[in-house]
Amino acid sequence: MNLEEALRGFHTQLRAGDIASGYQLLEQQLQQQTSTPQDWHVAMQAMLQAGVPGAAAALAEQALSRFPHDLELRYLFGNALRMTGEIQAAERELRAVLSAQSQHQEAAVSLAHLLRGEGRMHAAVTVMMEYLPATPAPEVLLATIAFIRECDQPQQALQWVQQGLAQDAENLELHTIAGELALELGRFEQARVQFRRALGPHSHNERGWLQLATTHRFVSPDDPDYGLLMQARERDDLEDLSRAAVHFALAKADADLGQLETATAGLRAANRIMRRVSDWSANGYQAFVDGQIARPLPVSVSRLPEMQAVLIVGLPRTGTTLAASLLARHPQVKVRGELNWLSGLAVQIETRGRDPAQMSQAASLYAAQLRRDDEPVHCYVDKNPLNFRHLGLAEALLPNLRVIHCVRDARATALSIWRQMFAHEDNGYAYDFRDIASFARGERQLMQHWRDALQRPFFELHYEALVSDTPATLRQLYEFLDLDPATGSITNQPDPGSVRTASVWQVRQKIHTDAVEGWRDWLPYVPELTEYFPET
Repeated sequence: MNLEEALRGFHTQLRAGDIASGYQLLEQQLQQQTSTPQDWHVAMQAMLQAGVPGAAAALAEQALSRFPHDLELRYLFGNALRMTGEIQAAERELRAVLSAQSQHQEAAVSLAHLLRGEGRMHAAVTVMMEYLPATPAPEVLLATIAFIRECDQPQQALQWVQQGLAQDAENLELHTIAGELALELGRFEQARVQFRRALGPHSHNERGWLQLATTHRFVSPDDPDYGLLMQARERDDLEDLSRAAVHFALAKADADLGQLETATAGLRAANRIMRRVSDWSANGYQAFVDGQIARPLPVSVSRLPEMQAVLIVGLPRTGTTLAASLLARHPQVKVRGELNWLSGLAVQIETRGRDPAQMSQAASLYAAQLRRDDEPVHCYVDKNPLNFRHLGLAEALLPNLRVIHCVRDARATALSIWRQMFAHEDNGYAYDFRDIASFARGERQLMQHWRDALQRPFFELHYEALVSDTPATLRQLYEFLDLDPATGSITNQPDPGSVRTASVWQVRQKIHTDAVEGWRDWLPYVPELTEYFPET
């Protein structure tokens, strides 16, 4: 038997559920005196790809006893330990590889992902910055930039983008990312320049079209960006998402110009496209809501140290970003953006039957993403509005949880949702008023259920109160979160830092009440607002 045959036997035994016999086949083959380090590499990689990292780690220990100086074996051992959750041992092995060979790209990436999973964002980015090549390959560069953005370090990501553009000034994807990062940091004119560079005459860049319109308020149809969007609309070669993005962007520009009838026509065209490519189901969503209400609450297994987690939830476009940006001005608050951890953990936990060990591990993981590796504070905020779907699990994972529930006039909310092109498929309801109404109804049902069932403090934050009397509302929030108002900033001007939501423009403007009744101007063109959302 040779290694190739042993590998086939391993996969056969694995499919039969007999990991031990498959492992033994490979072990016997590799114990031969003629086996090379490369043979062990191949076998370990096969095990990792097959999803049996524990077996790969056991094999690595044998390999390293024969070839103790082989860095690739040590890297694979570290990777296997990381996948089995032996974090400290994995970090030790991966750092040993990098100490011996600083340009070991795979070890640097693996270590960075390990650190990010532990919430050590600054350390993760430091590894990426220190150990990757000064001029990485294009695909490595893009992956590095994406990773650093996920670590919520836009300034460092921008450094890599600028480095890439210095090597390839015509790279349209890098110009798009540069625009997104500038937009995220509130550098609107810089973002506008980058998006224009990314949008050539044959571009299919839906992100660029959509976000170009968010860089400024249109005050004249002579605006060159308006002309650029009009030209794009006339193209007959755009794919669905690009065409929808152009329609959404033009509708935003037309609304800025007060051309609401034209804007509505564009929004109807955009939403028709998005309904066609989205697969959101009102019946499926209602079944989920009913299941959450009927299902017993998870039992808390968390043994976390004292840490106050705050979830800002509600329908999108109800002021969640504004609330978070105002709270972020308090020195004892850290806002972590819109994390997607809770929904992902919910799927895993429910699939495994709420296994207590898995839930305890999930609690530590989620807490690490909130806590991270910066200076400790009193409150850690996850402002993903759709976390309202999983508040029962959130209470089980975060024993000191507090919930801020953002609410807003139903018609204003529905119109604002309908005017957005969302990136995440969970918002597939947003393109039809009937679906928006169904989603809102489910949200109300769930929030009432959580209020009745959970032993958690809730604060109902009304958008209208927040924008009409910001200082008074902010004081109430401080009191709810046990924050000292004397050390906070009670003003009507938010300082949001980095923003990655659809509110990136609005949240950086001085707070005003224009949007409170602004939906009424749209009523002649959008009768669905009164059809599906009765006066409340």
